[in-house]
Amino acid sequence: MRARAQQRAKKRKHKPGRKVAANIELPLEIAGWSKQDRHRRSAEMLELVRLDEFADHYPWQLSGGMQQRVAIARALSFEPRLLLMDEPFGALDEMTREYMQTELLRIYGESGTTVVFVTHSIPEAVYLSDRVVVLSPRPGRIHAVIEVGLGPRSDKTRELSGFFDKTTEVREALRAIHGHEPGDGGPS
Repeated sequence: MRARAQQRAKKRKHKPGRKVAANIELPLEIAGWSKQDRHRRSAEMLELVRLDEFADHYPWQLSGGMQQRVAIARALSFEPRLLLMDEPFGALDEMTREYMQTELLRIYGESGTTVVFVTHSIPEAVYLSDRVVVLSPRPGRIHAVIEVGLGPRSDKTRELSGFFDKTTEVREALRAIHGHEPGDGGPS
């Protein structure tokens, strides 16, 4: 039975001796897909993440954001219903991170795969989510579920008062876990 969920690890696990297309094809090769089907699927995934012209490059020749898109393409290559992303943009600079967030929303819209996104960035959680689940520390339990309700996202979303309101709501839920009242200067 083929696995229906794919996890994206914090560190990109590209095979440095394999070109980008071959890296995307690796899980398909392991799963026994034919060479023709692997090539077709790799080409589709490279088009989805807008890197089709980089198929014959090595991962080390790509920027960090491009490497992240290759990792997303590989994770989506066998059409999982669920994609778990554990802080995939944490090591990127702020501008690349915002670009990757927008790209992830586009890719999500085109692929239809459900994404569970783990982050410690409150604005990132609000921007990417329909709902934010705030977890307590050890043991991790659901402390709050916050419906975001911002509609379709764009670069302007981060400037909306509703975005700031939801960011504040998530921050206050996190502070409540640690016993801090809203506005008391406790850790954020």
